[in-house]
Amino acid sequence: MRSALRKCESCNTYTLKDTCPNCGKASKQAAPPRYSPDDRYGEYRRKSIIEEYGENGKCNKVL
Repeated sequence: MRSALRKCESCNTYTLKDTCPNCGKASKQAAPPRYSPDDRYGEYRRKSIIEEYGENGKCNKVL
């Protein structure tokens, strides 16, 4: 079960609603999904990270 806690990325406010009460923008899940060795979508997620950020991963993205 996922947490109901959400975070607004623009003003860094935590809320339980889908929209931020301070700025009105959309909020996102505060925590990443739990790891599972039976992850059915892990292969696709790893491929999308490599496509977006390259072989070095998220930390070495050149802006």
